[in-house]
Amino acid sequence: MNTTKTKTINIIEKIILAASALGLAVMIGTVVFASMYVVPISDDFWYARTGIGVKGLINRLVVAAQFSREIYMGQQGTYFTSFFGSFFNPIISGGFPKMRAVMMINAIFAFASLLTFIYVAVSRLGVKPIAGRMFLLAVATFVMTGIDPFQEIFYWYVGASVYGYPMSLGILTLTMLLLATGKDVTDKKRNLFYVISAIAGFCAVGASLAITGTVCWLVLAIVLFYLIKDGKVSRGNITVFMVCFIGALINAVAPGNFVRHGVENGASFGLFDAIRETALYYYAGLRWLFINKNYGFVFLVLVIAGFVLFGAGKAEAVLKEKRLRVSYALLTLMLLVTPLVTAFPVIMGYSVGWMPNRCFYVFLIGMNLGLGNLALALGSLISYMVKDKAEKPALILLGAAALIIFAITPYNIREYIFLKVDKQLYTGEIQDNYAKTKEMIEGFADKQGMDVEVDVPTYPEEVRNYYCFFLSDDPGSSINQDIAKAYGLNTIVNRREEQ
Repeated sequence: MNTTKTKTINIIEKIILAASALGLAVMIGTVVFASMYVVPISDDFWYARTGIGVKGLINRLVVAAQFSREIYMGQQGTYFTSFFGSFFNPIISGGFPKMRAVMMINAIFAFASLLTFIYVAVSRLGVKPIAGRMFLLAVATFVMTGIDPFQEIFYWYVGASVYGYPMSLGILTLTMLLLATGKDVTDKKRNLFYVISAIAGFCAVGASLAITGTVCWLVLAIVLFYLIKDGKVSRGNITVFMVCFIGALINAVAPGNFVRHGVENGASFGLFDAIRETALYYYAGLRWLFINKNYGFVFLVLVIAGFVLFGAGKAEAVLKEKRLRVSYALLTLMLLVTPLVTAFPVIMGYSVGWMPNRCFYVFLIGMNLGLGNLALALGSLISYMVKDKAEKPALILLGAAALIIFAITPYNIREYIFLKVDKQLYTGEIQDNYAKTKEMIEGFADKQGMDVEVDVPTYPEEVRNYYCFFLSDDPGSSINQDIAKAYGLNTIVNRREEQ
């Protein structure tokens, strides 16, 4: 390679590295900064009701365990998240400063866990240039921040407790499992990675069944990949999977699952109805990504990345080795099936053909990993098929296709969610909501035992791309009663008319 070409490549790599780093800083920074202004909402008060007034660490632990048991017996099998949501609840202790800390950590943990997993995975696949790794991380982050704000994950305490933290722990489980399978890892480190993976996995599957199924499925995918690839059983891998599986069983057999299902569903889906609706939802998710959003452009960009970063050599290595070929094909298939595994228990449980935003977060992570892996593999395979003689024309064709899709897609840069949230932060819309809500809630201390009227939103989405404090005009509603109990009020009612 001549000197001029080498310098050009180095310059391009530096530009990609700088752009990727800047993009990551803006996208992640937006979510983390916005999470500083989260206020108590809805179920946050319900999760706090048994802990109000309880003092001392031991007593708090006992109350959280009792709340977890109550949920397990009467609501759902979320043995970890119900405990977590009660014990760390800022309404019980810590107030607004603790809410800010808990939500910022949730946002940081969410991106740190996902990006660390991807970084380790692509490193195992042989991506050496730091610019290439950072680019892939930036693309993955864009998918999670550019097309949906995920208010129920990043801007709602209970959403973070029941979905955000456990999903991050689930991804940590996968990362530790990958690290433990490294050939250059000492036995001491390997055992440590397995222990962390098992503990994080057991906690993660004690969450919503959407997360439970997803984590177990992805752990199984990694276990089977190495089982086929190496041709031998790894005790550590099997142990982590069994720990997750046992935790999943504990969750699934909870009496609360059946109680809640019977209460909320007059006409439940049968098995085949749930399978059909899950498949339809998966199809709808693909249409939403590729047609309503700009994932077609993202997918082609990843195909180009696979072409450049992996090239023909990686595809050839996989294709010529039978065990590796079979194991990677199975892994790719299981990753593509992951969103179905996520959606099925939600659709079956609610008996509806849709999922709430917090469940869609888990669904999109599965889409992100499955489609991203497929695109990189296709890029490498195309490179192998065209060989050196047609490499430039193939890249030009792929690049042109990506630019055309970018130009014609209705979802353009003005629609990117993280930029919209940036604008809301710049104008102070989110900060103003925080300041007004904080002033109102802190003023409840002077109104204990009184009947209180307030003028607040009647639904949480009044602030775009965010969640705000809301209240019913019925003092007897469960939300109103929980808020009244939390702050020692006789009653609280919203004088704003329902919209």
